[in-house]
Amino acid sequence: MWSACCPCFRTKQTSNGLYEPLLLEKEREAVNDLLEFLQKTEGEANITDERLQALCTLTYSENVDLQRSAALCFSEISEKLTTPIDESILEPILSLIQSQDTEVQSAASVALSNFALIGPVANKEVIVRCGALRPLVALLSSSNVDVQCNACGCMTTLATSETTKRMIVVEGAVGPLLRLARSRDPRVQRNATGTLLNLTHLDVNRFELARFGAIPVFIGLLQSRDCDVQYYCAAALSNMAVHAEHRVLMTQIGGGDVVRYLISLLSIGIDKVKCQSCLALRNLASDGSTQMQIVEAGGLKAIHPLLNATDVECQTAAIAALRNLSIHKDNAVAIVRENFLADFCVLLGNDNEPEIQCHTAGTLRNLATEDLKDSILNSGCLKTLATVLLSANESSIVQSEASAALAVLAANVKCQEAIVGFHDGRFIQVVMEMAMNHGSEDVRYNCLGIIGHLALNVNTHKTLLSCRPSVLDVIDVFLKSSEISHVHIGMWATCHLSEGAEETKTLIKQAKGFEMILKWSGDDAVPEVRQLAETIIKNIK
Repeated sequence: MWSACCPCFRTKQTSNGLYEPLLLEKEREAVNDLLEFLQKTEGEANITDERLQALCTLTYSENVDLQRSAALCFSEISEKLTTPIDESILEPILSLIQSQDTEVQSAASVALSNFALIGPVANKEVIVRCGALRPLVALLSSSNVDVQCNACGCMTTLATSETTKRMIVVEGAVGPLLRLARSRDPRVQRNATGTLLNLTHLDVNRFELARFGAIPVFIGLLQSRDCDVQYYCAAALSNMAVHAEHRVLMTQIGGGDVVRYLISLLSIGIDKVKCQSCLALRNLASDGSTQMQIVEAGGLKAIHPLLNATDVECQTAAIAALRNLSIHKDNAVAIVRENFLADFCVLLGNDNEPEIQCHTAGTLRNLATEDLKDSILNSGCLKTLATVLLSANESSIVQSEASAALAVLAANVKCQEAIVGFHDGRFIQVVMEMAMNHGSEDVRYNCLGIIGHLALNVNTHKTLLSCRPSVLDVIDVFLKSSEISHVHIGMWATCHLSEGAEETKTLIKQAKGFEMILKWSGDDAVPEVRQLAETIIKNIK
């Protein structure tokens, strides 16, 4: 709050040794009006036309002390004003932030930042529309750390829309922001990296940032002692790593420093830093060579404890990273060897977190493509996947991920025998019904994939044929589909059945879908489908 010792009341000595008031009468009236207003203000502030006129009088005065007073007054008001601002209020503030006096710049930039941060959302649009970005960018080059800090903080708040994010870059802010990101003042560094993070949310900006050398700056600042800077830089690198060329550049810097730094933050960082570091590793693990590099650098041991974290976002980020790492064959073996499967069973059973369930099922699907199916069966994950498929909400993508994993695992003989017996045989019945009627095309396709793999084992044929609907009823729906991929998997499943007992072959001939098999054996059919149809006909003759 202002007091009566405001610098506006300073006097100056004349040549004859007498003192005369520094202020013009109009300026004195403006000061008195504002002092009275600020001293009485409690709770919400408001700016009347008269008060705004008084503020403008001080703003456009040639007296620097009055300009400072105006800026401080705007700063005070900005902490309390909850009504939207307009151009008439912004015009004097923008004039003040372009002052040559750092005290004026500092107070005015605080006011602008408060209006954007504390005031109504509409304030941000008005501030940008009135041309605040260009003078704010200019303030980034100030030698005063308070001005630097305030300008960065205001930009962070304004950079919420795609249009503004782009305008900040176009106005030339990237270079100054990167310089301030290396500031010795932690407040400036924090605000600069926060603004840069917001800019990375826009795809086109990422390439500009890379061109200005942002990536090595972000990597270096991962070693900052400030947890907010760590968080901003890990998140920025995660966004940058969406692009393959940026991932290559990241892993080349310092011989893979980014991987080592991110892994170290999984152990020493706070939850939000751990989460963003995992997400950055997840995106970096989009490439095979980096998948191996992360594991070789100790990534699995660092990620493992996060699967049991109390913070759900940490858990989600950790399993998402593992999902990408599990794509590599050698990593898949290492994951099983590191005893992750028991944790996967727990994560799959958490029906309150569908995203975690999806990533876990996807990880198991990747593991199941290698010679690890027996380990997955013995761990209990196979049965948990089956339970999840039965219990998940029908609209959930969890069923899509779970059915896809089960379809791959069902290629294993031991898994086939286990699947048929799940839930006293009820599981197969439900899979049949899903294959025919589920609202998701992916789930229907995956369920027939499970059925088709089970049909590889002649010992399952009796069960598959005795269900209602039976396997032949399901296949008939797929053979009549307009989607060639559905026809193909239907033929593929029928082909497996056609290698069974004579009774099974007879049922195939009598099934509704047999006419479609004959049709697809014609010369004008898709070659892959025709070949399957010809094999079926040959087997059942």
